[in-house]
Amino acid sequence: MIDIRLEGHKVLVFGGGKIAERKILQLLDNGADITVFGQKFTKKLKELGESRQVNIEKKGAKDGLLMSYHKFNPSMVIVASNNRLLNEKVAKEAERISSLVCVVDNPSLSDFSMPAVANVDHIRIAVSTKGKSPAMAGVIRRRVEKMITGNDIRSVELQSYARSIAKNHILSPNERRKILLQIIENNKINTFLENDQVSEAKDLVKKIIVQAGNCN
Repeated sequence: MIDIRLEGHKVLVFGGGKIAERKILQLLDNGADITVFGQKFTKKLKELGESRQVNIEKKGAKDGLLMSYHKFNPSMVIVASNNRLLNEKVAKEAERISSLVCVVDNPSLSDFSMPAVANVDHIRIAVSTKGKSPAMAGVIRRRVEKMITGNDIRSVELQSYARSIAKNHILSPNERRKILLQIIENNKINTFLENDQVSEAKDLVKKIIVQAGNCN
């Protein structure tokens, strides 16, 4: 998985079904400016269109459509229609206008893939079957999401806090890495997090980092 920042970048999506919806929700999470082409759209996509989070174009994907919309200068094209032959043609058009393309039912035509992503608060975990079984990727994604705990989320937030302090007190990147790993494994800190005592955990983290910095 490559976590791409897409703020200000235009993405064209062909298809308005459930698969397209899942890909669009991932793209929105990365700040993309999305235009969706299709004849029919899911309820969620209609809501996104009505709230202007995406641009809905009620036009069936047809040969040459992408070339006529090259003015959008899309950075990325997602092809998720149910017409396999047409998907191939759109992929070739995307290549001609130098856009990255993902054909969801044909990895061999794609420049990149969009794996199923377990997304819980600040934590993202990508699940890919290399196109062999998108359905199974979704099943595994849901399992992974259930495994992520509130303590995991608090640990991520605490690490962000710890890194910001460590940069000011510990000059060596290797030493910072060692201290951050020690914080993750510190039983007392983990007990504070399990009991939702975040302030106490932060106090101890700061003490550990300052002491480590004074020793260097």
